[in-house]
Order: sequence, then C-alpha cells, then structure tokens
Amino acid sequence: MPDFGAIVSLFARYAAANDWPDQEQLESCFTEDATFTLHIAGADSIGPLEGREAIVGFFMPILNGQTDTRKHVISNYSVEGDRANAYLSLIVTDNGETVLKSAGLYETEIADGPRFRSMTLSLDSGF
Repeated sequence: MPDFGAIVSLFARYAAANDWPDQEQLESCFTEDATFTLHIAGADSIGPLEGREAIVGFFMPILNGQTDTRKHVISNYSVEGDRANAYLSLIVTDNGETVLKSAGLYETEIADGPRFRSMTLSLDSGF
C-alpha cells in the first residue's frame, strides 16, 4: 500500500490534470479497470463509469470545453488501508471574478502505483 505522501501526490496529479487539462496525466491517475461515480446534490448521479477509458472519455470533453480558469484544491485527507478520502474546493476565475464554484468529498480506493481503483465524488453543487 502506498504511503500517505504518495497518495497526496496522486490527488495533486489528478487535480492538476483537471486544471490544465492534461489527458495523459489524467489517464495515469486511474487503473485500467477503475470506476468513477459522480453525485451532485439536487441532480441525477452519473455512473458508475467502468474503466479508465470511459472515465477519461467523460472528463476530457468537459475539461476542454471550459473557458474559465479552474483550481481543484484538495485537502483534509483521511487514509485507512487502501481507502483514501479528501475534500474538494473548486475555485473558478471567469472574466476577472474568482468564486468558490463547488465543494465536495472524494471517496477512493487506491491501488499500487499508486492509482485510483475507484472514485466517488459527491459535490455540494454543480461545477
């Protein structure tokens, strides 16, 4: 099992891949057989998406279509065995105005590498 620092680095790589956007880096964060589920308060859930290709295929059109600047700030890590949870604060700058766009909770299963084997993101509001 990866140590705490390696897991924090995995979350950092994942956040940066979303912010830049960087498909290759995003792919490197998930196992080939990973799953991803998204819950947005007050909206329908998405997933679970099955497999790295499906996950990246979901994210990249969204990330490439965004015209604002985003910062995924991940904090409050909790690691227990192969499970790691963390908070998300999504900060968005658009037309010179910076706002907190959403917040949420990542619940993940970590595989050696380290990579995400499963990820559930529960957001307080849309993104």
